[in-house]
Amino acid sequence: MGFELQSLYQAMTFALLDVAAGNEHERRVDVGTRGNAARIRILQPTGDVMMTVYGTGVCEVGEQLVLSCLKRVSVQRLNELHKTPLKKAALLKLAKG
Repeated sequence: MGFELQSLYQAMTFALLDVAAGNEHERRVDVGTRGNAARIRILQPTGDVMMTVYGTGVCEVGEQLVLSCLKRVSVQRLNELHKTPLKKAALLKLAKG
């Protein structure tokens, strides 16, 4: 079983959206592109638009999505998250070679 970065990035994106939205409902992602420009819309299950971000290139669109999510997180929610304990790392033995 390999570790897939694409799956990790997808899970991180939706976890960030859950923090921003304050819930864990299913949502859809609508991506539109024209040349190097992109628009990402995050849609609620009802079809309502939760957020829309624009950018040129993957890095800029990703940065705009993170900023948009962070701007939606309330101080109260940040306080709740601060109290959530992180999981401890398990000891790993790496094979030499």
